[in-house]
Amino acid sequence: MIEKHQSYFNVLDALKEKCPICFLVKKTIHKAMDDFLYESVNDPDVREKIIISSGFCNRHSWTLQKLGDGFGQAIIYNDLVSKVLNQFQENNTTASIKGLVKQLKASQQSRKFCMFCTQEQEVEERYISTFWESFDEPEFIIEYKNSFGLCLPHLSSALNKSKNIKLSQELSDIEIVKLTNLVKELKEFMRKHDYRFSKEGFKEEGDSWIRAIEKLIGKEGVS
Repeated sequence: MIEKHQSYFNVLDALKEKCPICFLVKKTIHKAMDDFLYESVNDPDVREKIIISSGFCNRHSWTLQKLGDGFGQAIIYNDLVSKVLNQFQENNTTASIKGLVKQLKASQQSRKFCMFCTQEQEVEERYISTFWESFDEPEFIIEYKNSFGLCLPHLSSALNKSKNIKLSQELSDIEIVKLTNLVKELKEFMRKHDYRFSKEGFKEEGDSWIRAIEKLIGKEGVS
């Protein structure tokens, strides 16, 4: 029996949202982005870290853009575009072009240290740990069996980090049932596309193909 802290209830409640790890990662990073835009864009230390990492990765750049606050983002991108402009101006000779290319490639590599990617990884690891701490709780297992379960990327991460072979086997057994049922629904969905059965109408299997996407790759916007 574990002491039920807030993380336990967060994961338990997130079982209603398909992959709970995807949901919690996305929710936490969304809040982190909101906090960043409204509290940290003028923080010199934060801005310096962003300059060093050459901004954000592609996925988080566009996620941030969708949140709006053009003024806050303009402050950050003024720093980043100015950095690139300086690189071009400093290397604007035939002899220096190779040096410019080297700098631009280094910028691409540094985006791998996007601050939101780092936070995302920390959140994911924290909630996967909570998942395993919770998994032998009867209440949790019942809810998990009746849920969407984990997406394949987070299932793989969870199994990789498991220290309990028995619980890993139990999780695998549960997922076999879920995947088997999903395959049945996909086949039923395909069957009803045959004109002979099209009048039967779709039921639970109607969105099976969408759930299959999320099962295999996770929620949109979560790596």
